[in-house]
Amino acid sequence: MTTRRALIAGGLALPALSARAQDRPVQLLVGFSPGGNIDLAARMAAPFLEKYLGGTSMIVVNRAGAGGMIMLNEVAAAAPDGRVAALVSFPALVTALYDGTPRYRVDSFAYVGLLTDEPYTVFVGPDAPYRTFGALIEAARARAEEITIAGAGVGSAPHLALMQIERAAGVRFTWVPTPGAGQAMQLVQGGHVAGSVSTVSLTVRAHNQGALRVLALLERERWDKAADLPTATEQGVPVVAGSARGIALPAAAPAPLLRRWEEAVRRTTADPEFRALAERDFVVVRHMDRATMTDFVQRQAETYAEIWRTNPWRR
Repeated sequence: MTTRRALIAGGLALPALSARAQDRPVQLLVGFSPGGNIDLAARMAAPFLEKYLGGTSMIVVNRAGAGGMIMLNEVAAAAPDGRVAALVSFPALVTALYDGTPRYRVDSFAYVGLLTDEPYTVFVGPDAPYRTFGALIEAARARAEEITIAGAGVGSAPHLALMQIERAAGVRFTWVPTPGAGQAMQLVQGGHVAGSVSTVSLTVRAHNQGALRVLALLERERWDKAADLPTATEQGVPVVAGSARGIALPAAAPAPLLRRWEEAVRRTTADPEFRALAERDFVVVRHMDRATMTDFVQRQAETYAEIWRTNPWRR
């Protein structure tokens, strides 16, 4: 009994799961469709999380729609037994709150660790007439709201990044919402829309292969892994935007379980094989522990609440 109490106090033991729960795989939920950058990040991380959670079977489940809100509603209402977790993305988690129909709040989740944080790119199809970011901006200035840009959902992080570009450049595009980044890329490559906004992990490889053309990196300075890509800032549009992703569980999950997940995230981001895969796929690894991620989420909530008050993106 003494040994068991010591283990529990040290956070090394987990609350007992029912036999039925133990038979079920852990579901890692993604709020967007297969093939997008968030889905790809989840599928890259899942085998490592599975390993560091003790070999518990894990499957990635897509719950696309409403800018991730459908998935977030489901996770907020899930049993806090560790069998349902989410790869959450920011600022999508906080911006979806302004849809008017969410059944979750920022404090509906326990944030156990950040995995990645990537800058966005603005890109067009390989046959698009826009050779530079400046040319795209000038087209939007000449033909207000005629240039179409696709991306995941209204109020999503890519949509808000485009809104920042519009404000900084004094232009207006037309946003075409899609279930996920994968569908947006298909529209771009098929010539159905002019361009899109998505992360470096989804676009840089395709750019290098000639499958699309990245016009701008939404970062403060050029990225050493793609040094040929100019930033929007150096092209006269000072916008920095990206997508951070981490793991969240229902808020009521017990502390020992949260510690186990926190450690699994930490070990995943430190794993040389995971980091090699990230390097290969142009994914930017950035770890935050539970306390740091929780503070990060709160700052995100405050930032986008202020943006909503001054310039609401849903009308």
